Order: sequence, then C-alpha cells, then structure tokens
Amino acid sequence: MIKNDQIIIRAIAERDLEELIVVLGDNDALGDFMPGDFVSEATFKKNFQEHGFIREKSERYVITCREGRLLGSIGLFKSIPYVDGLELGYYIFNHECRGKGYASQAVRLLANHLFKTRRINRLELRMAVANTPSVRVAVKAGFTHEGILREASFANGEYHDMHSYALLRREWAATRQ
Repeated sequence: MIKNDQIIIRAIAERDLEELIVVLGDNDALGDFMPGDFVSEATFKKNFQEHGFIREKSERYVITCREGRLLGSIGLFKSIPYVDGLELGYYIFNHECRGKGYASQAVRLLANHLFKTRRINRLELRMAVANTPSVRVAVKAGFTHEGILREASFANGEYHDMHSYALLRREWAATRQ
C-alpha cells in the first residue's frame, strides 16, 4: 500500500471486482482514449484468482480515496524489452473525480515507490495526442516530453498518434534533494 494525504494505491481485492467489472466493461465510461477490449467477467475473475493482477511483467492496482471509495486504477508494465524502465498507465473511473489531481498524485506516488524499491532508470507514460488531461498529468508529475509516436495506437476504428513522456532516475533524484 502506498498513500499520501488524499489517496491510497493498493492491490486489487476481491471486494473491488464487481465495481471494476462494471466500470471496465462500460465503453462510454472508458471514454475516447481507453481501449474497449475488456475480457469477459468470468475471465476477469479467473485472472484475479490466478495472480491478483500482479504478474512478472505487469501489475495493476486500484486508486482509492482515504475513505476507501474506488477512484481509478494504475499499473505498470514492461513495454519495450530492451529499455531499462517501465511504462505506467492510469485511469480515473468516475467523470466527477477527473481533473482533481488524483491521477497526478497516483503517478507521483507510484514513481517515488518504484525508484525507491526497484533498479530501473526510467518510467514512461504514453497517451493519445488528443488526450490533454493525460498530458497535464505527465507534466504535473515531472515527466519530460520525448516525442510523438506516429499512429502508435488503434482506438475507435482508427490509428492515433501518441505522446511519449519519461522520468529518469536522476531527474527524480534531483527533485528529492
């Protein structure tokens, strides 16, 4: 469990499954930037039973407010095998909770935890060029824009360019002094 004054990042618990199934299966709630490729409810529950969404190359957690209400999810995965780093992905479920800084806080909290506990040199964020809220998250969390990946993502029947942001260990360390 990782926390600050407003949010908690924790492992997904069995009590979270029903709400996650509803949210992740609702393409309207996912919006324009999340892929609508949710697995079946049975597969989702089976995955939880088998590994709790924490595997060797990917991990998924929930973001809650201090009172315990689910706000969203955040995860990490190894997207490029030869890069000494991990990519983070995040999503705030409820439209009313978006734009309140929860995603930025979660990214900063998880970045701090990862740089303190793992031997990695970089963390990466990627988002659709049109996803300006996610660009704000990256900037607020201290990530640097590295470029645009042309037609790197496929959503809603078309290809989209993606921003690539990164935070290096030395940049993170400089902000800790």
